[in-house]
Amino acid sequence: MTKGRAFAIHLTASAAVVLILFGIMRLVWYPAPYFDINGGWTVLRILAGVDVVLGPILTLIAFKPGKPSLRFDMSVIVSLQLAALVYGGSLIYQQRPAFTVFAVDRFTAIPAADVEFDRIRYPELKRLIGIGPLLAEALPPEDPEERRKVMFAVVMDGAKDLEYRAELYRPYRPDLEPLSRRGLDIARLAAQDDETERGLTRLLERLGGAAGDYLYLPLRGQHRDIILVLSRADGQPAGWIDSDPWP
Repeated sequence: MTKGRAFAIHLTASAAVVLILFGIMRLVWYPAPYFDINGGWTVLRILAGVDVVLGPILTLIAFKPGKPSLRFDMSVIVSLQLAALVYGGSLIYQQRPAFTVFAVDRFTAIPAADVEFDRIRYPELKRLIGIGPLLAEALPPEDPEERRKVMFAVVMDGAKDLEYRAELYRPYRPDLEPLSRRGLDIARLAAQDDETERGLTRLLERLGGAAGDYLYLPLRGQHRDIILVLSRADGQPAGWIDSDPWP
């Protein structure tokens, strides 16, 4: 086998592995819009750089037909590449959005690494596998004294906000009245920003109806924030507008 053929085989195999991981990320771990707002492209580019570029280049450098240590050299290269792939894949998996949590006036995509799963109380929020994040809401404790302690800790001591406290999670049961009050003024945002206006137009063309048939709230991601669109009829997500929700 020639050096060029060995490089081509290694490059093809590496690219196939990264494409499979990309498919899992886009379809299972980071379905739209979470791949973009949680920085999926950033981590994938790093992983692809290591797996698709570095590994085959090392093969191109080390491969020499008839070389006594060729098998050992290739074993080391492949082992290092697999170790990097497993490590990178595990980080990507840990950073996947496990929950989309509504708290106060916004939704937040919460990475699995930030969730204390053993503190979740509701069985329906304890799934082991699934596609994309689960919808949940985080409400302050019902006990006034506990509520005061939690809010004081968040405001004064820099403790975790409600959406990061797994013990406060419960299944998402939208209350339309406060959702309506806390929703974004999409007409004003569209008037101020051409990107928002175009996104709203595309959304209504796809879903039908008028802008007033939907509610609009911020969706915070690790990388950037967008506008989550809810049905005004039941408060369930209907789509999103890929623009900044903060006026």
